[in-house]
Amino acid sequence: LCFLFCNEEHTPWTSEIAAQNAKSRGEEIIAVFNLDGIGVKAPQDAGRLINLTGYCTAEGQVLAALMEHVNRLYALGLEQSGFERPFPNDDDGSFVKAGFPAAVINIGSFPYADPHYHLETDVPENCDYVNAAVAVQATIAAVLHLDAFGFPAV
Repeated sequence: LCFLFCNEEHTPWTSEIAAQNAKSRGEEIIAVFNLDGIGVKAPQDAGRLINLTGYCTAEGQVLAALMEHVNRLYALGLEQSGFERPFPNDDDGSFVKAGFPAAVINIGSFPYADPHYHLETDVPENCDYVNAAVAVQATIAAVLHLDAFGFPAV
């Protein structure tokens, strides 16, 4: 189990370098869960527990289905759904591009609906921490499921 923390940054992207380094070391990465903007959503969605899991590969689609499964299994209460992205993007996309297809993004809205993104009003008070915590719980449940049962067949 490895955690990679990437702050708002500029090139070279931490995830891109990390993915390329993992590939060059021959690491076996079973799954990548990118938690990006969890708990951040449009103002009209305040109070809703939303998590969307984006994927661009068949392996990612399996992880998106697993997120839905653990949400139901443990009655976490998320409005959890998966969506297909047309191409690899964001930090999870760095791993797909490096040859690790089982990579997804967990995000609070898509398209990204935070009206404060990268503005002076982008402050911690605008984050729904309960929503973020439940999205983290679901992600941890998915990781533990993969550890216990392995990666499902694609």
